Amino acid sequence: MNILKEYKNYYTAKQQPEVVAIGKASYVSILGKGSPGTAVFYEKKKAIKEFAAELESNYAGTDLAFSSDVVEIFYWFDEDKVGYVDIGNFYTTVDLALLQYRIAIRIPEFITSEAIGQIALQRPDRSAMGFEHFTYTAGTCVQLLHKGPFAGELETLPLLQEFATENGFKKSGMHHEIHLTHFELGQSQAHLQTILRDPVIKQD
Repeated sequence: MNILKEYKNYYTAKQQPEVVAIGKASYVSILGKGSPGTAVFYEKKKAIKEFAAELESNYAGTDLAFSSDVVEIFYWFDEDKVGYVDIGNFYTTVDLALLQYRIAIRIPEFITSEAIGQIALQRPDRSAMGFEHFTYTAGTCVQLLHKGPFAGELETLPLLQEFATENGFKKSGMHHEIHLTHFELGQSQAHLQTILRDPVIKQD
């Protein structure tokens, strides 16, 4: 199973804002806190890719074989402490030192938290990294495809916010970024393609 092809709609977005419905998905993931782009952030990103590859190899050559390597990141703030943070100003309202994130790679539904735990125990030198099984149902979302450097999201996200507001929606969950192209620290970001996706509900 090629996860990217199996869930093609999940990994597809237009450059213009749109409303989509996203069902339940399963991931292997790792938690973090602070500004993205730090050495710690990239260490965690590398670790989750390596772990996902180990998951793949564990099922290689069987009827359950799969491939999945698209990195996704869920971002949020503790709104009990910082208040409501909207889509358009997500990265500019609150000190990014308070940002919380979950770096994730989607996996087949048959992989359980127990399976992830067993593989983690096989690599005790890094078992403390905190690999987790994570399931999430985003539901109704607004999204668009952002092309180019991450810094450009400061201009793209307000467009997504404007679209959401015009359609009577407000943000209702974690900001979600799906990185369709590989990226590393210090690398040119001109080629990047990133789906920006935010769960929403109708405003009262």
